[in-house]
Amino acid sequence: MKKILLITETLGSGGAERQMCGLASMLTKAGYPCRLITYVENQFYEPYLRQNGVDYQFVPELWNKNTRVFKAAKYVRQYKPDVVISFLPSVNKTMCVAKMFFGAKLVVSERNNNTCITRSDKVQFNLYRVADAIVPNSNSQGMFICNHFPFLCKKVHSIINFVDVNRFTPSEMPVQNDVLRIVTVARYTQQKNVLTYLKAVRMVKDMGLNVHFDWYGDKKHNADYYAEIEKEYQKLDISDYITLHNPNQKIEEEYRKADIFCLPSLYEGYPNVVAEAMSCGLPILCSNVYENPYIVEEGVNGFLFNPESVEDIAGAIKKMADLSFKERQEMGKRNRQLCLQRNTEEAFLKSYVELIERL
Repeated sequence: MKKILLITETLGSGGAERQMCGLASMLTKAGYPCRLITYVENQFYEPYLRQNGVDYQFVPELWNKNTRVFKAAKYVRQYKPDVVISFLPSVNKTMCVAKMFFGAKLVVSERNNNTCITRSDKVQFNLYRVADAIVPNSNSQGMFICNHFPFLCKKVHSIINFVDVNRFTPSEMPVQNDVLRIVTVARYTQQKNVLTYLKAVRMVKDMGLNVHFDWYGDKKHNADYYAEIEKEYQKLDISDYITLHNPNQKIEEEYRKADIFCLPSLYEGYPNVVAEAMSCGLPILCSNVYENPYIVEEGVNGFLFNPESVEDIAGAIKKMADLSFKERQEMGKRNRQLCLQRNTEEAFLKSYVELIERL
């Protein structure tokens, strides 16, 4: 079997890290010689890797940007994998340059959808010429790459995110909170649109809706932005309506306690947390961007909104809150079935194995 090296920056609590750790675990269980390495210290998923028998190494010598390319190439040559799989833009760029100094096949994974083409994007996608395969986690990003960089089209293999449907399961008893609980799981970053969402929460408070919001995420990922969030949080006087939490290792328990899931991001790839919430049988509120309209059908399994409009976010929340318990429950049941059809570990692993074996 082919020997595989996976590399990303950290084991932080984000969706990309969850997917890479899951892939490492699946490949290991399937019998592939496989190692995962990171170089920025954030070990949120390390216990998961250890529990699943994954060969994991923290490689701090890759931290230095000035020597990272050469040291990454040296590491690959010493480990001698057949295939290297990298996640996230900065790592993808590093490994594309490093590929000049190693012979293994390179798979770069795209985790977000492009909103436009910047100078940095042009550099990145032109570097992808040296990659052997490009794996977007959404069909819309795959189409974007083919439309704007047609010379890469033959290398594009879209593989949507998996969900552990045995871990992320609906509550055994139907959840019907007296105060509707709306949960969000995301880093506190500009991409996740926290400041606009807080204003929408204030509008919901002014409407007098009987709801409470809980946001779980990494507060340290962007400390300056989180300071802005805290300032806005105090200014809006919404502490009685929304609680800002740290990440939770057992986030499935929070999904099961909730009535509704909401993700107000400005852009996404295929949002891991939306799929997790769907697998737990929750109705979905999310931004009308990129892959989301393919995941959420308006009024069928959730509602979509314009993430830049406070009024639109608050309006979607009101629409969901105004539904009967039975209507929300039916949406959640549909979501669980959708996950069982398209987000299984088996489908995810099969797609990656087929790609690895073709290279």
